[in-house]
Amino acid sequence: MCHSISILADVNELVKQFRIDRLLSYSSNRYEVRPTESVSAVMMNKKGERILDEFRWGLMPFWAKDAVCGDRDSIFTNVVFERIVRKQRCIIPCSGFYISVTEGKETEWIKFKMRSGTFGIAGLYDVWRAPSGEEELRTCMMLMTEANSLVSPYQRRMPAILDQDQAEMWLQPEMKDSRLLRSILRPVDDLLMVANVLSSPEEKLESGSDVSVFV
Repeated sequence: MCHSISILADVNELVKQFRIDRLLSYSSNRYEVRPTESVSAVMMNKKGERILDEFRWGLMPFWAKDAVCGDRDSIFTNVVFERIVRKQRCIIPCSGFYISVTEGKETEWIKFKMRSGTFGIAGLYDVWRAPSGEEELRTCMMLMTEANSLVSPYQRRMPAILDQDQAEMWLQPEMKDSRLLRSILRPVDDLLMVANVLSSPEEKLESGSDVSVFV
């Protein structure tokens, strides 16, 4: 499981990297984002526009409990995911992700980053509406794949990181081929990543404060 992530990129960087057409909401300089908190995600609407908005991290569809991380090997075989896999894919921009390892009474935190900077994690989103129809909750989950050799000493799974071509395919609503979609959710080359062991949990909360942009 991915215990938390960071997103430090400014909004102009994300607009350029992920070819955003419309910005609805984005908070930068977030050194640690945890499940159930708001997280930024890129989605494509019915007009073909790429939207950057904030979602609650933890999928809450009408048929299931909260799901923070979904496994590549289950979302394409579980019928309950069929609708959102076909129509509601997204990308979660990220500067790094954290994994904790506990041995005895000691807990060690490891931060993983891409050497190239900001990256995108494959995700799914859903919109929950109250029976009255007056409340709406936008939620998302990130997808996991088998760990590469850098992550595997700590756990078996890691976030499904997408390169530019994979991100294009993942967001395209016309792409319905589950075999092709599943094939791009593979471990990123470990040589493209770097890992840092943190001496204390407080290192995740380095100087900086959230900067929010709303449109």
